[in-house]
Amino acid sequence: MSEAIRIAIGAPLSGNAAALGAEMKQAIELAVEEQNADGGIAGFPVMVEGADDQGKVETGRQVADDFCNRPDLLGVVGHYNSNVTIAAAEIYAANDLAMITPIASDTALTERSLPNVFRFTNRDDQTGAAIARHLYDVTGKRRAVLVETETMYGHSMGIAFSRAFLSLGGRIAERRTVREGSRDFDPLVASLRADFDLLFYGGSFEGAFILRAMRRAGLGQLFASGDGCWDAVNFLEPAGETATLGEGVLVLSATPELGKVAGSSDFAGRYAAVFGPIGNYAVNSYDSARVLIAAIKNAIAESKGNPSRRDVLTAMRKLRFQGIAYSDPVQWDEKGDNLAAVTALNVVENGRFRQVAEIPQMQRVG
Repeated sequence: MSEAIRIAIGAPLSGNAAALGAEMKQAIELAVEEQNADGGIAGFPVMVEGADDQGKVETGRQVADDFCNRPDLLGVVGHYNSNVTIAAAEIYAANDLAMITPIASDTALTERSLPNVFRFTNRDDQTGAAIARHLYDVTGKRRAVLVETETMYGHSMGIAFSRAFLSLGGRIAERRTVREGSRDFDPLVASLRADFDLLFYGGSFEGAFILRAMRRAGLGQLFASGDGCWDAVNFLEPAGETATLGEGVLVLSATPELGKVAGSSDFAGRYAAVFGPIGNYAVNSYDSARVLIAAIKNAIAESKGNPSRRDVLTAMRKLRFQGIAYSDPVQWDEKGDNLAAVTALNVVENGRFRQVAEIPQMQRVG
């Protein structure tokens, strides 16, 4: 084995999602720094390097190729975008390199039986079903307008929500697709003709502008979305007071509210002391790095100090790890999904998200 344990980060460090990629990288680096302060792994320091996948499939493939061509790398934390993660996962699989994604949620990622893929967050089909059931059973919604972006995430979230909502007896009154990056949604809102009591949005940065257009037009129906809108900078700030007008908003999140799980508030304080206010995905990213580090530590012990990439994969599959993102210990099902993952649902009060529900992963519709 080399003189250090080496892992890598694949994330968008430029482009539209650069701030989110930077947060992911910072949280992983903090996990590594803390591990090294505690003696590293078996006395070896942990070294981490990041690569910018730009949020693009082809660049993500190049990053994956580069990582795989480094025989000293034992695992990857990444990627952020589902389409990039799905493309890179196949390359890692061909090279026995463990990949744990903190954030990529598209259901298809873990439906391909790749033995090296581990998803820390929840799947879109789980979160879509969770928010659909809450909207139907708790808030009494029956007729939804579905708006989604022309992206893998937007389409995946839209399908997951609509399938679950329809199976419960709800109706999709209208379906619309919008272009990623758009800001003017007054024409979209003006064109809505259906009688509806809910607008569900599958997408990310455009959500605040759809909400503002609704309220400008005098539409007070509930605005609900996936975790693409669980974002202080890109949703809460541009939405402003419109997030509390009318029936308000309901936004799902990848992890429970900070403070709900032991250790999460302490981590937020340590992160903020180094990098500034914590954002959305730092907890997932921090725990993902710690999970990979724990698996490598176990692989070193099992291999008597000289682990292969396959040894790390075996250790990952067997791992049970108590983190700070979820109350239950991390452990994987046969597909590589995290059985501890939950769906948290949030409203907006006083310019901040407030959690109103937490739904276990295994609670399914149908």
